[in-house]
Amino acid sequence: MERLKQYGVVVLVIILCFELAWLGERDAAAALTPEPAPSAAPSATPEPAPAPTPSPAPEGPEPEPEPLPLPDGDGMWRLAIASADYPLEGEYEVETAPVDTGYLFDARAAGALQAMLNAARADGMDLRITSAWRSREKQAALYENRVYRFQLEGYSREEAEEIGATVVARPGTSEHELGLSVDLITGTYNVLDEGFADQPEYQWLLDNCAKYGFIQRYPPEKSDITGIIWEPWHFRYVGAECAGYIMRRGLCLEEFLERAGLLPETNEEAGE
Repeated sequence: MERLKQYGVVVLVIILCFELAWLGERDAAAALTPEPAPSAAPSATPEPAPAPTPSPAPEGPEPEPEPLPLPDGDGMWRLAIASADYPLEGEYEVETAPVDTGYLFDARAAGALQAMLNAARADGMDLRITSAWRSREKQAALYENRVYRFQLEGYSREEAEEIGATVVARPGTSEHELGLSVDLITGTYNVLDEGFADQPEYQWLLDNCAKYGFIQRYPPEKSDITGIIWEPWHFRYVGAECAGYIMRRGLCLEEFLERAGLLPETNEEAGE
């Protein structure tokens, strides 16, 4: 009996050992099996940051307008005007000097005209004078000749005078009497018409005339102000500073004088 108990104990011990061994293998296998990684939580889509509102620039004083470059009292002769709206009251007295091939110009501006012609020729431009200063008598003769030619075509005296004034200014209304205007042609183009604008000399004048004190006196699209058709051949001396201001801004002389408060009264404004 005692021996049977001993055998039973041995069997139980053996079973217990097998049981413990089996449990150990299971735990080891479980330890070797990797656990699934936890899935990452979905990240929230960031909302776009609002664009910064620019701070308004501090308001400063507006830039000062360029002052009008008016000549001093002794130089106001440069801004004299003569036209149908602003006729000369009488014979305009001016001291003249010969320029180039003997054409007369205001003696105070003759050197500037000669310098412009010399510079143009140095640049290959064949500029030539065809008309400069005219006396009142000469202007009257030119005007009367034009009126007479229109009368020969069948116009009445009144009609001929009106039409003639669109071609040749009436005495006292031409800036040639001031000795400050010049008509220019080239060696190959000697007609006073808009075809002069197609010559390289015309572009040279637009680019350079202000350096020597000259402006295009009757620009295109200014006829309603000047009362004169576009004359690309006609240039006028006003002095370098005034010329630069006028040409940079595309003005005519009337507009410049109006800005300066120097435009004379017309006959209608004066009540005549």
